[in-house]
Amino acid sequence: MSANQAAAVPSDGAPLRALQFLAIAWVVLNQFRFHLGLEAGAKSGLVAKGYIGAGLFLVVSGFLVFRRYDQLRRAGRFHYGSLLWRRLSFTYPLHLAILAGMIGSLALRGLGEPFHRASFHFSDLPANLLFVQAWGAVSTDSWNFPSWLVSAEWFAYLAFPFTAWAALKALRSPVLAVAASIALFILMFVGASRLGILFTDMTTQVGALQTIPAFLLGAGLWRLAAEHPLPSAGAAAIALAATAWIVCSALLRLSDLIIWPAFAPLVFGLANFGEPATGLSRWPPLRGLGRLSVAVLLVYLPVDIVYFRVAHLIFGARHGLDAWALLAGVFPAILLVAIAAYHLVQRPIWLWLIRRGSFQARAGAVTGR
Repeated sequence: MSANQAAAVPSDGAPLRALQFLAIAWVVLNQFRFHLGLEAGAKSGLVAKGYIGAGLFLVVSGFLVFRRYDQLRRAGRFHYGSLLWRRLSFTYPLHLAILAGMIGSLALRGLGEPFHRASFHFSDLPANLLFVQAWGAVSTDSWNFPSWLVSAEWFAYLAFPFTAWAALKALRSPVLAVAASIALFILMFVGASRLGILFTDMTTQVGALQTIPAFLLGAGLWRLAAEHPLPSAGAAAIALAATAWIVCSALLRLSDLIIWPAFAPLVFGLANFGEPATGLSRWPPLRGLGRLSVAVLLVYLPVDIVYFRVAHLIFGARHGLDAWALLAGVFPAILLVAIAAYHLVQRPIWLWLIRRGSFQARAGAVTGR
């Protein structure tokens, strides 16, 4: 891969970061499928299939980290420790802050309610504090359970050297790397199904395993996009076709074996779409949304708990159109809290940590989220 080929892919990846936000939004939509007795998941396959958005988020994460790795490696400025430090400092402090808020809330309210006994097990707290809740360290979803996804992503960052070797050296062709990752996904999906487990919906059931084919696919797609760039028009057509396939397959509730591989053309198309000449990569909303994906993921459960309890106290039980309106209102509430969490907690702490971390001398070698 030449330097000119590597430069063909937009450097900031704004469309792909926006796709990460949409992937998390899809996950959040799925988590509200049973709320208010509306059975939104039963009414729409797109809602019911939202859990697979976690896989899309991981594929894009794999693409972005391998793109940056390849660029820095060629410039002689890559430092693995800096990569780990910057990623951990971006996700863990907000995760820890929300855990602390949940513990404080329990202390204020007492521990006697069935809701607390079912959702907050102190025996699961060490795994959550150690950020290994998606590694099979806990038996059930607990505490701020959406954080399983960033825990799984952290596992993928720790496994980065092996994935880099497999994607960039062992699998010499980018087409082979993409094909191998899809084949690996199919094998893992079928193997899990024989154990009665839906691989694409694994969370505390060692959900970190989802990152293995996802990050390998992301790496293969980076190589493919860099070595075989497309004009924006062709890339847009591929991305739109993949989007249509994913949406229609979800609406029809087709197997995840049909949906997950379509992430490849979607990411490949968006990777080539939005070159500086188009101006899309400089569009502020795209850049802003991409930065908020982790914050949205980590705040939506606390917002869910507070929003619906307050709404019940104010409005009582709602039905029909009123219930749908109440459900719709939770999503802008999540976005507003995520924006506040990002600007008041996540970003300031992240900047403070990377300036004072052990890898400060090379902190500029790896861009943040």
